[in-house]
Amino acid sequence: MLQEIYEKYKESLSKSDHKIFGYLLEHEQELPMVTTAELSAQLGISTATISRFWSKIGYKNLNELKKAVYENQETTPFSRMNAALSQWEKVGISPDMIISRMSLHMEKTFRSVTPAMMDQAVDMILKAEHIYLFAPDASGGLGYIMQYRLMRLGIRLIPIPAGSQIYDFMVNIKKEDLLLLFGYSRLLTEVQVLISHSREIGCPAILFTDLMAGDLLSQADLVLYSCRGEPNDYHSMAVPMLLLDMIIMKTSQALGGGLERARELERLREKYAGMIRR
Repeated sequence: MLQEIYEKYKESLSKSDHKIFGYLLEHEQELPMVTTAELSAQLGISTATISRFWSKIGYKNLNELKKAVYENQETTPFSRMNAALSQWEKVGISPDMIISRMSLHMEKTFRSVTPAMMDQAVDMILKAEHIYLFAPDASGGLGYIMQYRLMRLGIRLIPIPAGSQIYDFMVNIKKEDLLLLFGYSRLLTEVQVLISHSREIGCPAILFTDLMAGDLLSQADLVLYSCRGEPNDYHSMAVPMLLLDMIIMKTSQALGGGLERARELERLREKYAGMIRR
């Protein structure tokens, strides 16, 4: 966007103006953190000259330009990571910074997700005859961990692949079953199809997402929201994983901790230890 603005106004800019714009173009990713004082210090140009510059390119001030660039910027994984790296270069990455960020994400998450909602999720899992799982893209890791942990409790999840293969699974889904769906940043077409089908046949569906609004959310029987960061920020999976861990632990607790299966697991490991090493 800055390049387009420059091409539009470059013929009418002074030498100092070109110097300011050159700096902005070279530091476009850092624009949210740029200040008039910083520009003045870096370029050796007075703040008065910098203040007059913004009106020459169609903006009242620096903040108005920042807002326009932010709203125009396409939110992609690359742009989010770039913005995060730019911020981290300035403030550094430290345990305190990570903990502070995660604390904020957890606070937002658990203002939306109540203990009763987690209990409801556990109840739905325990009552289901079969459980189907759709965990695409970044949520694939969460889906795998959920499969792995629940399998130890005797609960088998049936993963649904993306694409047209979902139809082969949909024909087997019944109202006594349960759909576990993941959709972060956006809801894939497959999620929309599966939710629509679940309502048609009366099969309950749980949706794990970082979206707080949308017509489709109201169609899921239970929506478990996780905050992963601001729209233009690096999107962490730490809090979604924490929420999932809590549901897994509550499920284990409801089943008495899975002690009987844990003992059988240990017996099998000891029996075949010489053949398959851990």
